[in-house]
Amino acid sequence: MGWALLLVFVLMFVNLGLLGHVPAIAARAGALMQGELAAFALGAGLSQIMSNVPAAIFLASFTEDWRALAWGVNVGGFGRAIGPLANLIALRLAPVPGIWCDLHLWSLAMLLASALASAILLALD
Repeated sequence: MGWALLLVFVLMFVNLGLLGHVPAIAARAGALMQGELAAFALGAGLSQIMSNVPAAIFLASFTEDWRALAWGVNVGGFGRAIGPLANLIALRLAPVPGIWCDLHLWSLAMLLASALASAILLALD
C-alpha cells in the first residue's frame, strides 16, 4: 500500500502542475485569486476537493500572497474526510466502527472555527 500511495501523490502533483498550464484554467484561477481573502478562501475550499498540499501547489502560481494561501490550505486540512488525504488515510488505518461520523463531527466544526479565527486574524493584520 505504501508504494501505491506514493505513486498517487506523485501523479497528483504532476497532473495538477500540468492543469495549471491549461490556458482556460490558468485564466480563471488567476482571475479568482485576487486579494488576500480570495487566496485564503480558495486555498481552504480547494483543499476540501483535492487535498491541502496539492491545492497549495496548484494555487501558488496564481498568487503572491503566500501567507493567506498557507493559512487557507492549513485550515482546509480540516473538513471532509475525502478532501484532505491525511484524513482519508487516518480513517483507513482506524478499525473503529462509526469513526466516519465522529471525524466529520469534529473536523467540520474545526474547519468552521479555524476559518473564522484565521479570517479575523488576516483582516486585523
